[in-house]
Amino acid sequence: MPSGNMPMKPDQKKNNLRLGLILASVALVFFLGFVGKMVLGGG
Repeated sequence: MPSGNMPMKPDQKKNNLRLGLILASVALVFFLGFVGKMVLGGG
């Protein structure tokens, strides 16, 4: 696979941004669920 040295199209950049936000929100939900379980379960 060629490395991404080519300039990205704006729509591709927007898709990457959306994907990043989705992944970040999923990670945040998992993290909050883990913390909540620790707090509610007493560790």
